[in-house]
Order: sequence, then C-alpha cells, then structure tokens
Amino acid sequence: MDNQYLEEINIEDIRKQFNEQSFLGKFIIQDIDDKTQIIPYVCIVYNNKYPGFYFESIFNHFIRQSNKVKSSLWLSYNDQPIQWHLPFFVQIDKINEEVEIIVHFKKRPENVLPISENIQIDIKNRYFWNLKQACMIRYGHKWEKQIFQTITIEQQYKMFQSYSDHNYKPQFYEFFDKIWDLTNLKKEQQISIPIRIFIDGNMIQRSHVLKDVKETIQNILLPIFEDTLNYNELNINVLGLVVNIDFPVRLLVSTFVNPDGFCYIIIK
Repeated sequence: MDNQYLEEINIEDIRKQFNEQSFLGKFIIQDIDDKTQIIPYVCIVYNNKYPGFYFESIFNHFIRQSNKVKSSLWLSYNDQPIQWHLPFFVQIDKINEEVEIIVHFKKRPENVLPISENIQIDIKNRYFWNLKQACMIRYGHKWEKQIFQTITIEQQYKMFQSYSDHNYKPQFYEFFDKIWDLTNLKKEQQISIPIRIFIDGNMIQRSHVLKDVKETIQNILLPIFEDTLNYNELNINVLGLVVNIDFPVRLLVSTFVNPDGFCYIIIK
C-alpha cells in the first residue's frame, strides 16, 4: 500500500478498510469416514477476528457428524494448524476469495492452544488478556489506571461484544480511543507501541519506542533481526494490508491497531 495514500486518508477510513477485510470460509469436516454427504459450513470470515469466534457455529453445524465435545474442535489450513486465539490475517493471507478450512475433532496437535467447553468465555478472557498485555507495553506500571479509570467494566465488555459482533460503530472506538488516549499522543516525546511480529511461524512480542516521526518499519526490524534479513525483498503486511519497508511507524500508534490493542506485522 502506498505510504502517501495512507497519509491522505483519515483514521476512520483506514479502520473501516482493515475491519472489513474478509474471505468466504468453506469449513469442511475431516475426521469421519464418509464426507460426501455432509454439507460444508460456509460463512463470511473477517480477517481481523480470532478463529475462536466461529467455533460455536462450526460445532453446531457439524454436531450430528462429529459426536464429540466442543473442546476437541480445531482447524487447519494448507496442512497447518490454525490457532484459535490469533487473528485470521496472521494465519491466512487471503482477501475476497473462497478459502477451504479443514475442521478436526481428533488428535489436536500439541502446539495448538486448547479451548474449553465454554468457548465464548475463553475468547473473552483471551481478548482482555491481549488488551492488558498491550496496555502494559504502552503505559508500563500505569496500565491498570489507564484502563480502569478511563472506561468502566461495563464499557470494556461492550468493547468485547462489539468486536465479537463485528459492529464497531459507534461505541467500540469511542471506548478504544479513550484507552489509548489519542488526544495526548502528540504531546508525548516518546511513545511505546505494542507490536507482534510473525515470521516463519513464530511470534515475537515487542515494545517499539517511537522517538522520531521519520521512523519506518525497518527501524523496528533492524534491532531484532540485524543483517539476517534481506530488507528490500521482504513481503510485509500490517493487519492484513500489504505495506512497504518504509511504512511510517507513527501510523502504528493509533491507526494500524487491531481491536485487541496490538499492531500485527507479518513478514514473509
């Protein structure tokens, strides 16, 4: 995505763009003998949501064939397990396409985070855990004050419900922006940005301190990877949008932030 274009559009338009990224998910059950008579579960999948948000509907669709408990459910794509607690755009690089995702009820891999019978509680807990982690990076020891004195518990749960329902207007970003205190960003000399970098199947969680408005993504990557990467040939996307190595870091502060508070950078 062209950096000059990004500078010219406003924050609401950018948020709408990455919130509405989606693909047509075709969920096909795997672990049964005769799959020919079973209709796949098909739905619109939003790239910035956790796969776990879809588990209840997937389970209910296949409940007659699976004869298993909810906690045995896991997914895979291209023979790779899908983590239920990480956004789809980290794991599937598809937009506006039909994507076949395999549904399993047996032999969950050890590297797949288990999920309980109460899927919605697990997702909610994971969302607030991620938000807490992001706030700890952003505000340090003041993170609890920033959350609990800025918005009420009821408002926090409304944020989660908005994310779950994929309905961000008007309340979600009203509360979200209070947490991140965007009105004061310009006053701060140094800003700590919660970042998760995904490369070769691994996640690196870091804080990047923005000290200069001219910094680019390369300023984030160089201290971590040094000369092990060919920076001019990297394929990089942020929250599912393809960007250049000279993408301005300042846009990660308030604009390119997932609803869980993290900026996700995927390198291929």
